[in-house]
Amino acid sequence: MNYKIFLSLIIAFFILSCSNNKYKTVISGNIPNLPDGKLYLYKDKYNDRIDSVETHKGKFEMRYQRKTAEPQYLGIEHIDQQGIKRSFSFPTNAKYKGSGCNSQYFFSDSIIAINGELEEFTPKNLILSPQYKLVKNPKISAGMQTKALYNIDCDLFNNFSAPSILLIKNKIRQYPYSYHLLYNIDDNKNSFSPQQVDEFLKLFKGEITESESFKKLSAYNKKRFTEKEIAMPLLENSTGKKSEIMDSKYKKHLIVFWASWCGPCRQEIPLLKTIYKNKNPDLEFISISIDEDRKAWKKALNEEQMTWKQYIIAEKDPDYEKIQMRFRLNGAIPYTVLVDNDFKIIKATVGLSSEKNLKDFIKIEKVSDK
Repeated sequence: MNYKIFLSLIIAFFILSCSNNKYKTVISGNIPNLPDGKLYLYKDKYNDRIDSVETHKGKFEMRYQRKTAEPQYLGIEHIDQQGIKRSFSFPTNAKYKGSGCNSQYFFSDSIIAINGELEEFTPKNLILSPQYKLVKNPKISAGMQTKALYNIDCDLFNNFSAPSILLIKNKIRQYPYSYHLLYNIDDNKNSFSPQQVDEFLKLFKGEITESESFKKLSAYNKKRFTEKEIAMPLLENSTGKKSEIMDSKYKKHLIVFWASWCGPCRQEIPLLKTIYKNKNPDLEFISISIDEDRKAWKKALNEEQMTWKQYIIAEKDPDYEKIQMRFRLNGAIPYTVLVDNDFKIIKATVGLSSEKNLKDFIKIEKVSDK
């Protein structure tokens, strides 16, 4: 009896160990010219540090246990004993506008080996603090997800023309297991037609098709085939009441998605005010915040004093998906879109708009009504 209990415990321990190791990443390095200090591991963004380890004579080893089954983008930076920060990037086989492309990321493959001497570099027209250095490492050995990342051009998803669609399909055929491709398709899903996304998804093979991200994107995309049948939700306005987003008495509607925490969004507001004062009377101005914090949104409204319609909808709101589909919102803000009363998108742009960009929107509105 004791033997059976002991054997059961051994088996349980073995299963638990295998389960724990499944999502573990071991990062080791031998970088002879790296000063002693501390190496930081971050996830997705520099300020999202998730682990650290001391480095001695350029050597280190770090073990990271992720909680999710899907691989993550990881990066490293180092602060030496003099307080000098070194931000790492790695050479790839990818291109950006025809030239080489370094990546600050690698994927959370099971084993990452970083070896060789660092090389400092400074991009043109960029002045860095003496306490901050950009460095690239000549060699990184990793697994299949990082291999795919380093062989997919950095500007592959910069435009969505027919040739670009073909290139994306060819890359999926080459790396049908790539989460980098899946994540980028998901990030840009509303820039593609539902037919195109469906064709992309059919090209993925293996375990990735059972992932949460794949299933979630697939379910979302199925809804897009019938999105015109989805009723547009009422949104909460600046008075706390829910109302229709667009007023049909206007012929066109300029909608700006923003948030109180978004620097470029706030920077754009003075220009929006100028354009609003001189707009065509048939054009309606609408701002929709994606703030999670209503108090922060209210505070921003009080500070900015925008006199046109203001709404808020957080990403966690059940109606967010409907807004996302109808206005082709991928999540990046500021996002400016011009639509007619049938929700037909006339033009859209992401990022901080110039005066010329916004005036171009107005010109389109005037021409359309002739």
